[in-house]
Amino acid sequence: LGIPEAEQKFLAGVGAQYESEVIYHSIIKDLEAKGVLFLDMDASLREHPEIVKEYFGTVIPPEDNKFAALNTSVWSGGSFIYVPPGVHIDLPLQAYFRINAQNMGQFERTLIIVDEGAYVHYVEGCTAPTYSTDSLHSAVVEIIVKENGRCRYSTIQNWSHNVYNLVTKRAQAYKNATMEWVDGNLGSKLTMKYP
Repeated sequence: LGIPEAEQKFLAGVGAQYESEVIYHSIIKDLEAKGVLFLDMDASLREHPEIVKEYFGTVIPPEDNKFAALNTSVWSGGSFIYVPPGVHIDLPLQAYFRINAQNMGQFERTLIIVDEGAYVHYVEGCTAPTYSTDSLHSAVVEIIVKENGRCRYSTIQNWSHNVYNLVTKRAQAYKNATMEWVDGNLGSKLTMKYP
């Protein structure tokens, strides 16, 4: 992307996806040293297949609904976060999803695992320019918050009026876990969120 080194320091903990490709991903070295994983889903499957296989599809199985089935069969990109037991992340991890072409389908898959007594705040934004033909954003977001863990998930969607936003987002919270969900939908032709 040609981002100057000084600016890269401020973008640590940020991911960006353009169409169906992740184009930028960064994590603060301090978090990495604590065992925090913040990768795009494609990289997580290559680098940490055991964790992905343990949790992928456990909160939202493919047979849940037709959009979950579609996403499961063609997903690309999305965010993967694993926060080890007892680790608290003080600043939000962020991702940005953009559709920038006509007749585009974006099928991001996000998987967040907050282990026992851990904390994370994840913020994602979504935008697209206006075209004369429609596009589809069909994401699946699965969040697992283990015992005494806490997760805050914030999303701001500002799709253009030609984007169908048909997503399935769900969390599973264990004993004494806290799941906070903040969801702002400002645009799109149609937004349907399957719980």
